[in-house]
Amino acid sequence: MEKVSTFEILPDEMILHVCQYLRDGEILYSFFNLNSRLNSTIMDFCHHVNLTNLTYKQFKFVALQILPQIGGSIRSFVFNGLWQSIMFSREPTMFSRVKLSLLFPQLHTLILMNFVGGQLNLFLDKITDFFHLIKLDIRSAQVDNSYDSLKAILGANNNRLKSVLFDNNSLEFLLTSTNDEEAVSYPNIEELTVSLKTDKTLGSLFILVPNITRLYVDVDELSSASKRALENIPSLLQLKDFQLRSLDMQWSLDEIAYVLSKMPFLQRLVLDISTEDKHVVHGEKFIQVLPLLLVEI
Repeated sequence: MEKVSTFEILPDEMILHVCQYLRDGEILYSFFNLNSRLNSTIMDFCHHVNLTNLTYKQFKFVALQILPQIGGSIRSFVFNGLWQSIMFSREPTMFSRVKLSLLFPQLHTLILMNFVGGQLNLFLDKITDFFHLIKLDIRSAQVDNSYDSLKAILGANNNRLKSVLFDNNSLEFLLTSTNDEEAVSYPNIEELTVSLKTDKTLGSLFILVPNITRLYVDVDELSSASKRALENIPSLLQLKDFQLRSLDMQWSLDEIAYVLSKMPFLQRLVLDISTEDKHVVHGEKFIQVLPLLLVEI
C-alpha cells in the first residue's frame, strides 16, 4: 500500500496557510507535481510567477524544470535581468530552443527587474508574437535612456502593448525634439508612467503616445523652451488621467496652463510640483486654466 504523508492529508486551507510564509518560487519548488491535489491547490502560484529571492539551486530547478510545464498557465511573470545567463545559457534549454511566446502563450503582464546596459534591448528582441501580452512593468532599470530606447520599449511585442510603467528607481529618459518627417507614434499605448530629464521633451512624448488615456510623468528639469516644444504638438484627445511630478524647479501658472491646454478632455489631474507663482498658490486664476471636464484634482 502506498504510504501517504501527514502533510498530504492536511486540508487545502491549512496548506494555503503554510504557503503564506513561503516565497512564490519556494512554493513551486517544494510542492509542484507532488500530486494532482497539491497542483490544484497551488494553481494560483502557477498563474502569477515571481522567482525573486530564491537560492541558485531553487531558481535553476524551477526555471528549467517547472516553468516549461506550467508555461501555458502563466498570466504574469517577473523576470530579473540577472537570470539571463541561466535561462538563456549556451547549454541547450527550452528557453534557447523555443520562442518565449510559445512557452507562455497566455502571458498578460511582464515585469522586468534590474536590467542594466544593453540587457533590455537584447531581451526586447525576444518579446514578440505574444497575443495576450499588453502590460510591461519595468523596475530598477539602468539602461540606455535615449529616445530610440524608449521607442523600442513602446513598440515591443509587435506594437501590442497597451500599458508601460517605469518605477521611481528606473532611469530618466532624455528625448530629442523631432520634425514632422521623423515623427513616430505608438497609438497602441494607453497607459504610461515615465520619468523625463527635462520638460522640453514633453512635446516629443506627446507625439509618441497620441491615444494615451493615463499618463504619469516625473520631470527633473524645467527648460526655457517648454512652450515652443509644445506649440505645434497635437492635443491628447483621449487623455483622461494626468499626473505631473516635478519638485526640482519652480513652475509658473503660464507653464502649467500651456501643458493642460493639450488635454481638453482631462477628468483627473494630480500636480505634485514646486511653485512660487502666487496665481497657482491662491488658486483663483489657477482654476480658470483647468480643463472643463475635470472632476478630480
